[in-house]
Amino acid sequence: MDLPGHKRASPPVRVFLIDDEEMLAEALAARLSAEPGLLVVGRSRVSAPGLADVVACARPSVLVIDIEPAWHATATLFGCLTSATPGARIVVLTDSHDPVRTTLAARWGVTAWIGKENCSAEYIVTVVRGVCEGKAYFEPELIGFVLAQLRTELDRARAPGSPLGCLSGRENDVLLGIVEGKPASRIAKELFVSINTVRTHTHNLFAKLNVHSRLEAAAIGRAAGLRPRRAAVSAYEAEGRLVARLRNGSGNHDGV
Repeated sequence: MDLPGHKRASPPVRVFLIDDEEMLAEALAARLSAEPGLLVVGRSRVSAPGLADVVACARPSVLVIDIEPAWHATATLFGCLTSATPGARIVVLTDSHDPVRTTLAARWGVTAWIGKENCSAEYIVTVVRGVCEGKAYFEPELIGFVLAQLRTELDRARAPGSPLGCLSGRENDVLLGIVEGKPASRIAKELFVSINTVRTHTHNLFAKLNVHSRLEAAAIGRAAGLRPRRAAVSAYEAEGRLVARLRNGSGNHDGV
């Protein structure tokens, strides 16, 4: 029972750290623990067995994740963590400034994407408190691209009679790769999932669009407004030319 004139203290913000660099995680845990209102409820390596169960038992309000060590499995990681801790905010510490990766992260529910090179412990404290207040933090040079991509996806889904409205976000990602002419292996690499996952999404989107080939799917995608990202296509074409030259034994890489 509350006494008259006394306010009930707010519960602490429960923070769980996920980082393969133990010394850095330990230092950050000590710094956060020194802050009033913050409580570090656990630390773990990304590769720890049963990570989702450990996190679920800790009941964190905020997950702070160093994404680089586990980027090859990020989709799986975020899927497990968001299922285990629905409602928890996700803060990513990363060296990556790739706008495509950042957009994927935002779609997965990440609320903060922080560059590690210019990030102080004080700023991380600010971000952890901020995401609990409904704020989001993304690098200034990335936020424009992220918002444009998410707005395009929303407009496409809302378009009357759009054939792409029945596709999931990940199926739209795969379809965009098909429109760009990329093989399944390349799409899998860019989406950080297995090639079998890409094949499953391809099979599902074929069924939803009532098509039987990548060519038909690409035609529908283009008609609905999907356009190749020129930078991505150029990089892919350049890589293909380089591989062809290496296979042919040519040492001249000019013009790639």
